[in-house]
Amino acid sequence: MNKLLILRLWNYFRGYVIIKIEGLNLERFINMCIEKNIYLWDIQRKSYTTIEARVGIGGFKELRKVSRRCGCRISIATKNGYPFWAHKVKKRKMLLTGAFFSLLLIVVASSFIYSIDIVGNKRINEKAIIEALHEMGLKPGVNRYSISLRELESQLLTEFSDLAWVGIQLRGIYAKVEVVEKKLPPEIVDKETPCNVIAKKNGVIEQVIARNGDAVVKSGDIVTEGDILITGIVERDNLQSPIYVHAFGEIYARTYYDTIKSEFLTEIKKQKTGKKYSKKMISLGEIELTFRGGKIPFDNYITENRTKKLTIWRNTTLPVEIKIEDYYETIDIEKKLNVEEVKARMHQEAINELMAEIPLEGEIANTLIDFQQTGDLLQGKFTIEVIEDIAMQEKLDIEED
Repeated sequence: MNKLLILRLWNYFRGYVIIKIEGLNLERFINMCIEKNIYLWDIQRKSYTTIEARVGIGGFKELRKVSRRCGCRISIATKNGYPFWAHKVKKRKMLLTGAFFSLLLIVVASSFIYSIDIVGNKRINEKAIIEALHEMGLKPGVNRYSISLRELESQLLTEFSDLAWVGIQLRGIYAKVEVVEKKLPPEIVDKETPCNVIAKKNGVIEQVIARNGDAVVKSGDIVTEGDILITGIVERDNLQSPIYVHAFGEIYARTYYDTIKSEFLTEIKKQKTGKKYSKKMISLGEIELTFRGGKIPFDNYITENRTKKLTIWRNTTLPVEIKIEDYYETIDIEKKLNVEEVKARMHQEAINELMAEIPLEGEIANTLIDFQQTGDLLQGKFTIEVIEDIAMQEKLDIEED
């Protein structure tokens, strides 16, 4: 610890005032302070007749005699240090007591769960998950320290066979339960069950291979999702009534995967001017209380967030956060982008996006790219033609006489 820091701490605990001295004999005033061992520091001249300085509490009492002899006038600008703080606290005991019990109330209240949110469920009913959690001990009003999150996750996975993963997080007074459901495999129709073959997506027929049942489409036909491709209802002139069979086969069609990308050819970057404004908030779960802030004085700015957690002892933290939002004033700087580089980037992004949708067994037949520029906006349409099997089986709904 350096000497300057020690001196600052000493002055703080001893207490000091920032004073303003006005008069025509300022040099004589300072010399007399030195003679009487009155320590002044951070002396600054404000004008020809005014200086500002800092002095300890004890020294300030002696300054009255010096000021009268020099014909100077002294006034206090600011009081600083522990003695003044302690004096304010003594005068506001009820305020200090209220702050203590408020903090205690926050600590106690934040130990309980007040709300449970379920995220990620689609097939499984949210109410069923919440009821199961209530039976397992996670419900509004329960103490957060009395439950084991890992045990609850394991119990939920056992309770719901359609869940592939469960993650539970406690955020202040809220519990967030995130679930991932298992992907159901396509329904497999038993070989003895009569069925049709239908289109699982839109396309233009390229080849029809009907291994059982009667094909109702041919090469060149345009089909939409759900259309019958091979029927399982076989009708012949020599048959008195239709025969219901298990239709199957391969239907190869030309399908289309496309996407549209847009990008401006002028890039606007924000550059900080050096001016900054900050807001401070106390966060308890989803409840936020602003205790320092107001209207942002900038029209153009960027925001940077910082978060501080209150620590009681070592690694034990309270579910209370201090959020600081820093607003930096900026100016916009325009930069023209290279058109060919933008096209190449858009093309690569589109290909990566579309390839994730195309099935592995699909055969890419063609790629179509169309760029259109309107003013500063460049728009590109990307289409990939794929030859793939679009056949999917669907059970026949047979009405019994």
